[in-house]
Amino acid sequence: MPAYLVATMDVHDTEGYKEYQAQVPAFIEKHGGRFIVRGGERTALEGAWPAGRTVVIEFPDYDAAKALIADPGYAPVAAIRHRTATSYAFIAEGLPDAQPGQDFGGYLLASISIEDPETYKGYAAQVPAVMAQYEGTFLTRGGQSEGIEGTTDPGRVVLVGFADVDAVKSFHGSPEYAGPAAIRRSASKGNVVALEAFRG
Repeated sequence: MPAYLVATMDVHDTEGYKEYQAQVPAFIEKHGGRFIVRGGERTALEGAWPAGRTVVIEFPDYDAAKALIADPGYAPVAAIRHRTATSYAFIAEGLPDAQPGQDFGGYLLASISIEDPETYKGYAAQVPAVMAQYEGTFLTRGGQSEGIEGTTDPGRVVLVGFADVDAVKSFHGSPEYAGPAAIRRSASKGNVVALEAFRG
């Protein structure tokens, strides 16, 4: 099953960061990854996401994502990022039936901290039907996750692919989603963003 590395970089040295941008794609490709979000439009829908530029990298599996982070050759490249930006990053496991390589125009990304698991189950039971109405495809929905930088626990990570960013916003603001969303907010705290897909 695929895995997703999510990172938000608050760049404070733009010129220096360009060196990182130039070198990192080769390491991502080496480990089978591809950018699905690389900067672009980002709209906060709920809560607060860390400041900066957000990227999402899809890998064929969890081990491949971790192999990038552990690659000795990547360490000096990561050092450039550490010197030029403040990073918030985590890895999240994809769903077993998620197909790597799917092309979407926009993504909904959420990091959820569940406070009332029993009530949250009501939300989890209702949301797939609403998601299907707006042609959203779950890529992650809970599962294994771990912080890499800036967080030790990203919580329950949800990543959903849509036709475009407008479709993400339409789903999130729809009357059909209002009821389930109210259940979720009563049972958890979360940060939710709409992200534009990378077309590279």
